[in-house]
Amino acid sequence: MFSRHNVVLRSYQIIGPGRLLPVLLCLTLLVFTACREDVPADNGTDGAAAANVPTLMPTMVVPATAVATEPIATPTPTAVPVTPTPEKPLAALVNDQPIYLDDYEKELARYEQAYAGLGSTPPADYRALVLNSLIERALIVQAAAAAGIVVTPEAVEARMTEMRAGADSEANFAAWLEANQYSEVEFRDALAMEIVTAQMLDRVTADVPYAVEQVHARYIQLNDGVLAASLQVQINGGSDFGLLARQHSLDQVTAQVGGDLGFFARWSLQVPEVAEAAFALQPGTVSDVIAVTNTNGSQTFYLVQVIEREAQRPLTADMRYVLLQQTFSDWLATQWQQAVVTRFVGTDG
Repeated sequence: MFSRHNVVLRSYQIIGPGRLLPVLLCLTLLVFTACREDVPADNGTDGAAAANVPTLMPTMVVPATAVATEPIATPTPTAVPVTPTPEKPLAALVNDQPIYLDDYEKELARYEQAYAGLGSTPPADYRALVLNSLIERALIVQAAAAAGIVVTPEAVEARMTEMRAGADSEANFAAWLEANQYSEVEFRDALAMEIVTAQMLDRVTADVPYAVEQVHARYIQLNDGVLAASLQVQINGGSDFGLLARQHSLDQVTAQVGGDLGFFARWSLQVPEVAEAAFALQPGTVSDVIAVTNTNGSQTFYLVQVIEREAQRPLTADMRYVLLQQTFSDWLATQWQQAVVTRFVGTDG
């Protein structure tokens, strides 16, 4: 069965610090046409407007036998008047691709509704989060077009059929669309975005390994540099690292197991300085005191002891998931850096 908010929440999955993965957002039909050479660029006109492009009247032909005492003037071609097509207000331009204001406002409404359904208040910067997710959606679509990825109507229809089946009845599906503020066309576009994002994710992360170098280490976390130096001397003198971790480490979770961190990859610890120190050690050796300055200016001190290391140890499912997310997040950050983005709306509140 459908949940009222499941698609909205999937639309804003966090894939890295401060970043969003626009998995299931409504998308223009650019997804279907971006790679077709026979499709003209969108200029904001519909078929009727295109028919009003000015044309020149044919020049009058004068028979060769005509005799005239004065030159015959050729009528000046008259352009057919063009009915102006009102331009839709924009929320942003992404490499000249428009994000329309009404699409942005619809996404805001869905985001607000999702939080209301959970009895929560959106974060203070949610307007910026929503606009950024739409910008990232455009970046993904543009990259997919450049890579030759095309989402066919048949693929979208197959996903639509799955969604309808999950609703148990057409009435339930229609009610769900209405509750989540989607027309059927908008929801098909959202499914197309889900498909193209999944394909880009597969392409970008194709080289993410299943096994990497890992070390098995334990550590002691302290807020006193003098104590840290004292413990280092004790450990180098033969004291048991695990016992000292149980007695002194501020990390109460790992302290209970003697500071044991298990196996981890170089990028998988929250404190990079600890990871770098661990990967610089051989089994059985202990680091110098590692001093890390926190964002508030205080310092935390660490001692690390490596127990063993493996050059190619299989990643756990959770570790590989993190690596996949980070890889895609880094790729998306590059798309941002290379893009020309112009915003036309304020997102401060």
